[in-house]
Amino acid sequence: MQDVEEEFVDRPDQFEKLLSDAEKPLYDSCPNNYTKLSAIVRLYNLKAANGWSDKSFSNLLVAISDMLPQPNELYTSMYQVKKTMSSLGMGYEKIHACCNDCVLYSKEYKDLECCPVCGVSRWKLEKNKDTNKKSVPAKVIWYIPPISRFRRLFRNDTHAKNLTWHATGRIKDGMLRHPADAPQWKTIDILYPEFGKDSRNLRLGLAADGMNPHSNQSTSYSTWPVILVNYNLPPHLCMKRKFVMLTILISGPKQPGNDIDVFLAPLVEDLKLLWEEGVECFDGYRNETFNLRATLLWTINDFPAYGNLSGYSVKGYKACPICGNDTCSERLKHEKKICYMGHRRFLPQAHQFRKQRKKFNGRPEHEKASQPLTGVQILESVSDLHVEFDKGKGKGNISVDGTWKKNQFSLICHTGKTYMCVIILM
Repeated sequence: MQDVEEEFVDRPDQFEKLLSDAEKPLYDSCPNNYTKLSAIVRLYNLKAANGWSDKSFSNLLVAISDMLPQPNELYTSMYQVKKTMSSLGMGYEKIHACCNDCVLYSKEYKDLECCPVCGVSRWKLEKNKDTNKKSVPAKVIWYIPPISRFRRLFRNDTHAKNLTWHATGRIKDGMLRHPADAPQWKTIDILYPEFGKDSRNLRLGLAADGMNPHSNQSTSYSTWPVILVNYNLPPHLCMKRKFVMLTILISGPKQPGNDIDVFLAPLVEDLKLLWEEGVECFDGYRNETFNLRATLLWTINDFPAYGNLSGYSVKGYKACPICGNDTCSERLKHEKKICYMGHRRFLPQAHQFRKQRKKFNGRPEHEKASQPLTGVQILESVSDLHVEFDKGKGKGNISVDGTWKKNQFSLICHTGKTYMCVIILM
């Protein structure tokens, strides 16, 4: 309860109720010191770990309550459990979205009934009818704010100590053992010394990809989770389920494609706040308050998802994001597909494969490896783009060289540098 006390400064009555639940035994003479709150948290963890549905969990609560001695304090519905969990900072925001991925119905669009871009209704149409079901939105995303979870990690003294492991417990021998040894991490420390001098400031990675949530794989349905990975932690912890944070869940049935920027907007706002201003946070290990900041180091995707996030065209003659306009590509005459045969240019100049002809494209390779584009070069390519997010209309302009389709999220995905790159373009 000490970890969440600060969140209830403006809600003392609610905190008193939680404190009472944390001390109230599940029933008279209950063994193992189970309280009303600890029993609910334990059962809720089992629900999450085993994928129980809300209905089955409610039925289980009723059955357990009947088995326990009467009277007892166990909740008997999932609704009551959710209210308690959300008060502990484990809630989420359910945000309606346009079915054509134009906008989120939040902020200035919160009370609209139709999309301001494409004019489509916010609600689903009833089957075999022309009317809309106003209680059923056409599309929904679930947003789980990460800032409150970062604060909770630091309030725990063990977690707060682990979050500075990269500065205090890491072996520094010049080998690439941890992301802290990577050039992106070191570049941020050099360019922004105020950020780098506090080892508690967070370095994050963003992972996004589509998945089919149904057991029937023949069904075409794509749900997109967006996950944050915290690289301050030791390698054996940063990929544990406990520390990998689901921040956004984009519902299907169709993938967001290049319009994924619309759904990332709430997360981008929080990340901009963490980078530009920071938030007040209590360090349970050092027993002090500090200003917590964070930066996004890179994204983790397969190649198609990389194209959706960055806006770079990953198909066609210039599909290589490193080579860009210098991509070595050929169209196969009979297969009617494009192949890329210039990979030998990345080998050392004296490598034997460079001279071989038959095993490759019939020609020796004398070209030098291309250098990745800098953030400034990418900014010049996308600065004049006009993008409209709407699956029902055109996609707006593309860059002059035909390689960029949008400019919102381009730099961070392409260069893997600091989050400031995103701030320039938003």
